[in-house]
Amino acid sequence: METPPVVGRPFLLRALNEQAVLEALRKNGPLTRTALTSRLHLSKSTVSAIVHSLLAQRLVTEHRAARAGVGRRPRQVALNPDAGYVVGVDLGATRARLAVADLSGQVRARRESSTPQTSLDDLLRTLDRMYARALADARVPRRRVTALGIGVPGAVDAAGEVVRLCVNVPYLNGAELRQALQNRLRVAVVMDNDVNLAAVGEKWRGRAGAVPNFAYLAVGTGVGMGIVLGGELYRGATGYAGEVGYLPVPAGGTHAPVETFLGGPGVARLARERADRATPEDLFAAARAGDPRARRVVDQVARLLAWTIACVNATLDLSLIVLGGGIGQNADLLLAPVREHLQTLVPFAPEVAPSALAGEASLLGAVAVALRAGRALAAGGRRR
Repeated sequence: METPPVVGRPFLLRALNEQAVLEALRKNGPLTRTALTSRLHLSKSTVSAIVHSLLAQRLVTEHRAARAGVGRRPRQVALNPDAGYVVGVDLGATRARLAVADLSGQVRARRESSTPQTSLDDLLRTLDRMYARALADARVPRRRVTALGIGVPGAVDAAGEVVRLCVNVPYLNGAELRQALQNRLRVAVVMDNDVNLAAVGEKWRGRAGAVPNFAYLAVGTGVGMGIVLGGELYRGATGYAGEVGYLPVPAGGTHAPVETFLGGPGVARLARERADRATPEDLFAAARAGDPRARRVVDQVARLLAWTIACVNATLDLSLIVLGGGIGQNADLLLAPVREHLQTLVPFAPEVAPSALAGEASLLGAVAVALRAGRALAAGGRRR
């Protein structure tokens, strides 16, 4: 059931009702005016006025439904995908990916490049070049782009402005990347942690579509978690919720962050020291081939994953943990031991499953948050 619109000033109320209609069409596809009235708990006259306004703005179209039997075919309202476009960016420690999508969420073009390791200026130039080339590929003028969403490999403050705790791209620490990118590209920008956006992507088009309480656990170069509670992304008081890489693990009379052992460099070190393998990829390949030393290291990784999940679930009692990232995506080797170890750690273990998006979760999450912002700007901006 859709959330009933909020009562407020006439202009605000109209804008909120328009957004409610657009969101209902995005989630459900074409709907009749009667169906919109029922779903949104609005009067027929209000829905009629909203549809009329959205048609005038070319944000929606209206057409006869396909014939399903005898009688007059009902008219259905649908999103107009060409009413505007959005851009999503997944900024990783080593690779940056960008996608252009229409307002229905269909991706029209993609670009990929190495993440500059030098300076913020070099990063902005790289993203500007990717942005221009992707728009050219999609044949979309810059003026038609309504919003851009970007996920970054670090924490983002509660205001969505400043990047923090970005170990793998040091020049981003303290950078006001959202404003800098907005100034450079002249488009509204929404910024969040990349793993938070992976959780959004998994909720939108992945395994967690019908799950209100879950987490996306990314294990790759680093370790991070995006948490969804009650169907909404949970960021915490300061925007740092989900930074599980900092969970302390006892080690030699002291303690160290779990990311030290579970992140890519830590797993690579274990692979070299205990299995004579150079990289995590080599380690998992050897384990698949039956190498007993590699299998023991993989089991150690699974134990650390289970311990991390148990720490989180003892507090949040989630129903699903989605595994992603370069290490986490080795579900064929990790899922069974992770589930087994979890049973020994907590009496209420969540379901653990691999991501359904094959490494696309963060990019799709960036598109999703841009869509939400873009539809709001398209509806409000055109009227003004």
